[in-house]
Amino acid sequence: MTYDPRTIAFCAELLYPPQQLRTDLAQSVHNALYQQPELAYQNFQVAPDGIHLSNLPQAPGQISTATFAPDRLILREELRATTVEAFATRLVNVTTTAFQKLGIQATVAQQIIVRSLIAPRHFRDGAEFLRQRLLAPEPAAWESLARPLQSVGTRFVFPPHEGGQETYHVRVESWPQDPRSVWIENTGSFAAPTQVAEVPRLADNLYATYRFLTGPICDFLSGLDTA
Repeated sequence: MTYDPRTIAFCAELLYPPQQLRTDLAQSVHNALYQQPELAYQNFQVAPDGIHLSNLPQAPGQISTATFAPDRLILREELRATTVEAFATRLVNVTTTAFQKLGIQATVAQQIIVRSLIAPRHFRDGAEFLRQRLLAPEPAAWESLARPLQSVGTRFVFPPHEGGQETYHVRVESWPQDPRSVWIENTGSFAAPTQVAEVPRLADNLYATYRFLTGPICDFLSGLDTA
């Protein structure tokens, strides 16, 4: 039996050839999205690190932004109960609108980040589950550190496999905000360029990153989560 992950964050970074940011063109992106309530951003801000479109947080920690930097578009939806399907819709439509308005012809590469929480079945503490089952040294090894641990985790890198071009960087950690949970992040790196006409393929990369976290990674952890 595997888990029912609770996804708390989606992020996409779409790299394109460096260009001079034009505030008027970014404003036209904001205006076009504002006509679509499901994609709209309330605020428009020009800052030293780029041009930011954002929605006001409804709860602490919430983030909903689209950031235009000279060499990339960054979309973030965090702690907003966003589904993978909803983020896929935002990713494809915001990117299509932005690239058309800004005159961007293609991405150079993409990076998709998915963060989720799981609750171990046989452990009341996520850090204890990771210490005992994922890292699993003898108790005396932990005692040799001579002080308590606040959090614990590990990182995996999965290179391209069976003809695929994606690389997955997976982090598995305890989550101090909720000691019962285990925090999992999968960052999918896709090196192939994507033309404007092929932007819907970005949703495929998102789903692939999401499925690797909720499938093989959760299955692996579930196999360790025994009485």
